[in-house]
Amino acid sequence: MARASGWTILSKLSKLVGLLVIVGVLAAGFLLPYIGGAGLAAKAGANKFLNTACTLTEEPVQQKTTMYANDGKTVIADLFDQNRQVVKLATVPKSVTNALISTEDRRFYSHHGVDLRGLVRGALKTSNGDTQGASTLTEQYVKQVRLYEANTAAERDAATAQNIDRKIQDAQCALKIERSNSKAQILEKYLNIAFFGEGAYGIQTAAQTFFGVDVSKLTVPQSALLVGLVKAPSDYDPFLHPQAARNRRDLVIDNMVGQGYISQATATAAKAAPFRLAPHSEPPRGCAFANPAIKNVGFFCDYALDWLTKVGGLTGQRINTSGLKIVTTLDANLQNSGQTSIWTNRGTADTLDPANPYTLAMPSVDPRSGRVTTMITDKHYGVKKGNPGYTTNPIFTTAFAGAGSTYKYFTALTALKIGVPADYQVTAGDPYHTTQCPPGTDPKPNGYHNAGNYAATYPLNRALPLSSNTYFVGMEDQLFGCNLGPIVSTATSLGMNYLNGPELDVNGKPTGRTLAQATVEDHSATFTLGQRSTSALELTGAMSAVANDGVFCPPTPVLSVTDTTGKPVPFKRPGCSRQFDPYTARTLVNIMTNDTNPSGTGGTATGFFGNWYGSGGSLVAGKTGTNNSCAVNPATGQCEDDGKNSALWFVGITPTLVSAAELANPSHSTQAIPAVPGITNDNTGRDTFGATASKFWLQAYQPYLQGQQWTWPTASSAPGIPVVPVTGMSLDQATSQLTSNGFKVKTLSTACGSKEQQNNVAFYGPHIAEPGATITLCLSSGIAPKLFIPTPTKTKTKGRPGPTGVVSPSGPGGGNGGGLSGGPPIRPTR
Repeated sequence: MARASGWTILSKLSKLVGLLVIVGVLAAGFLLPYIGGAGLAAKAGANKFLNTACTLTEEPVQQKTTMYANDGKTVIADLFDQNRQVVKLATVPKSVTNALISTEDRRFYSHHGVDLRGLVRGALKTSNGDTQGASTLTEQYVKQVRLYEANTAAERDAATAQNIDRKIQDAQCALKIERSNSKAQILEKYLNIAFFGEGAYGIQTAAQTFFGVDVSKLTVPQSALLVGLVKAPSDYDPFLHPQAARNRRDLVIDNMVGQGYISQATATAAKAAPFRLAPHSEPPRGCAFANPAIKNVGFFCDYALDWLTKVGGLTGQRINTSGLKIVTTLDANLQNSGQTSIWTNRGTADTLDPANPYTLAMPSVDPRSGRVTTMITDKHYGVKKGNPGYTTNPIFTTAFAGAGSTYKYFTALTALKIGVPADYQVTAGDPYHTTQCPPGTDPKPNGYHNAGNYAATYPLNRALPLSSNTYFVGMEDQLFGCNLGPIVSTATSLGMNYLNGPELDVNGKPTGRTLAQATVEDHSATFTLGQRSTSALELTGAMSAVANDGVFCPPTPVLSVTDTTGKPVPFKRPGCSRQFDPYTARTLVNIMTNDTNPSGTGGTATGFFGNWYGSGGSLVAGKTGTNNSCAVNPATGQCEDDGKNSALWFVGITPTLVSAAELANPSHSTQAIPAVPGITNDNTGRDTFGATASKFWLQAYQPYLQGQQWTWPTASSAPGIPVVPVTGMSLDQATSQLTSNGFKVKTLSTACGSKEQQNNVAFYGPHIAEPGATITLCLSSGIAPKLFIPTPTKTKTKGRPGPTGVVSPSGPGGGNGGGLSGGPPIRPTR
């Protein structure tokens, strides 16, 4: 005990000597003008003080950023590295500042940043029970700034080092800050930068964290407790050490009485006040803690942040530290209603089980602006070990499964853009073998197939809703001469950006070509059958253009970003652009309404829209798509077409909402979907196809859309004047004719199959355009489309009665089976 007491005495003496040295140096610095040459030691100390410069830089403190839904009020998530919300001193109760000054710096209003009297008092009071240190609040603020700006352990140690050099620097900085700031400004900065423990930075966040109230509502005992935390947040944490926190709080209250800020009666009442804390929880940071009042919003939150950094150009650090207000495009009400409809009555025969190996991914956009309004799925956002019903993977933006016959949209659109009429006929029987594609690119001997009884010849406005495989492969072959450049270009111009990604070989290594280049160079006629893996959001955006009169608005999740002062923060946002003309858009969208309309020409999804139209719903345009599944053959190790379906797609199109519904397995995109709740099937997967996805599209959006009424404008009502026909003219004649009528002229890079003389105009489009518009000409290849007479075959797939009464496919085609010579037949991609 004697030895311990001796060490204690030595420690106190050491502290006393150290503080007295500091006092002497600082005093010498202050008194240099008066001491002149009186004493070398004093002069040396003064010079040390005067030659020490303040290197402190006051950076704006980190603040939490908040992401909102499109109303600018509904919070999606808070994003931060330090949970802080800066407040003005005027909003802070006097009880907070009085508690702080009475405990940490009683002479705050008397000194100019450094308090020599306080230093002497700190040097003389060495007992552990001292409630006031030698540093002023201004010096403590300097220390807080140093800690705030420290990036390494060494810098943090230097910021808190108890030595004369640091004290001299802190004193110089304190004097500098006092010269350029009022006392009120220093208090405000101190209270906003201070750390209070439990992840709470600044007095506002501390009030919310510990008491669940705004700072302006803090009471005397609450103010005292928070001020008491500043000295040692961990030691006095009321959640972990309630008695120590209470003792510290009461000490602060006594200090307030001692300085005359409150009466003894107020202090007694404050100490007797119930010690009630807010529920203890981790600060809700990031998309993992997104607002539970918006169902499953974590997926959208992740997407918006990713978009802001990769497209918008903001750094993650700026987002997490700058106190931004991010207003997104999310419609919280529509998200909730749509998500609820998918989750309602879970476990019944009519709902999806999140634990299924396949996933529903269904984003929606407003086609007039590209604003992403919902991201609906059967999965839960999050991670729960061993539970496949939870995921944080970007399922809406990742291309993991082929979209089947939805790609016929790009082929039909490309044809219509060059003036091919809506009733353009192609003869392409079953099986179909290409005539213009290079040798080796046709899947001989089986060729391209339809499942069921399809006619050999169809017009475009029947072939698209019925989703004839052979028609669209025939169009690639006979109309475009198997030059897929214009079709692929149409897709990429509408935001199908995955096509600009690298082609990979069987070992997963880049081949040096993009997927777009590979498709064109290899004359891959299966492109129209949707074999390429596709992002649900990209496909949604691409098909939105047809609902917006040909103007494509890339999907965007952010409306605005502002800083703490309300000033707009610039970020990059791709603008809308016209990709095709209104005449073409209106022609195509009216054709696509037949996909769902039982009163139309008949389409693949009509069987699911009976209730919609029966209750007075307006015409929904759409397109279905299905991809083949395959199973590994043990004998060969190859994944072979098993006659089932692996990816089910439906894109529904309205004037205010477009959404692609995708059902597929993100991990095994060619794995069969054996059964879908609410669909009559034999559990083999032979009875589910693209239109199945329309069930969930309607389930999610019907309540929202049912109250709206719309009509699609006709092609004949497109703005402009009729274009004088130039079919059969030479290029010079057609150009002269069109330019004399005030139009510009562009020639398609590839020739078109036509009965017209070679190099004369085969097609021109659009047929109605505004003066000054560009008319696209496709010159004839001189090769007229030929009548195709099918050869009888025994390999034809049996059909099954479809929802419209026509024979619909037993499975999707254009998927992963049948593109190579000798392979299985290409089945339909309904």
